[in-house]
Amino acid sequence: MMALKYPEPVVCAHHAGSNSSLLFSLPPQGPATVSVMHGQALDTLYRAITARLSGPVTLTVHPHRIGSRNSVALHLQGRPGRCIDLLVTVTGNTLWPLPEEYAHPRWYITVPDAADVVYLLLHLSHVLHRPLVAA
Repeated sequence: MMALKYPEPVVCAHHAGSNSSLLFSLPPQGPATVSVMHGQALDTLYRAITARLSGPVTLTVHPHRIGSRNSVALHLQGRPGRCIDLLVTVTGNTLWPLPEEYAHPRWYITVPDAADVVYLLLHLSHVLHRPLVAA
């Protein structure tokens, strides 16, 4: 069996990407960091997913090209009949769903580059397979 391991991102007030559009800083040495703002957005995303999908969550990934943009369509399936479709698109900047958009079953996130797409997928896969801890 093969296991993919990666350092979990650390929320950092002095995140290297805080003055740019980067989602994750990905230094060649050490763990990735994420700004406080993006850390909160990741937590909101995770909580919205777990609120909508109880029980085990299956994550299916479909890479796409939409025009000249690279995207990844994520299909998250919980209990029968409960699902979320999330489109992550490389646009050069980071945008999260607005709070009212979490009421719908289809969400959109934009990220700066492919490295952010990969790290976001790794992080989502990791957090969806661990128990939710109340804050």
